Amino acid sequence: MTLASPVRLQFDESELVAKLCGKLEQTDSIPDKIIPGKYSVKYRPLKDAKLVVYERRSNSECCANTPAVAETRSDKSGNFEFKGLAKGYYWVTTRVELQDYQMAIRIGQLKDKQPVCSQMSFVIDEYGDFVLRVRVPGR
Repeated sequence: MTLASPVRLQFDESELVAKLCGKLEQTDSIPDKIIPGKYSVKYRPLKDAKLVVYERRSNSECCANTPAVAETRSDKSGNFEFKGLAKGYYWVTTRVELQDYQMAIRIGQLKDKQPVCSQMSFVIDEYGDFVLRVRVPGR
């Protein structure tokens, strides 16, 4: 019997952004009133939620022995922005309904045009995952 080796988070598994900003949202699955077993997804902003950014090292787990480098709160529409963060590797974290969420982020140069803050959503989805969704205009 062979045991699987532990999975280590590598730097290339992080979301790449030029600027750390956007809208903090949570999804809810709403059952269809007519078709049993069918659901629609509703996005709702998470207002006044605390977001904290931590320095991220190559194989460290989130926030373990790493300093917090920035902190902000989302506004009444869920919007937030971290100003002045240098390019590099970070964890962005939030706590919603007594549950902690974290996402690996890299602030750096993008090949394509950077989406503006209003196009980026940091979403706690219906499965409990913390994901970055980018809305492209015209689609």
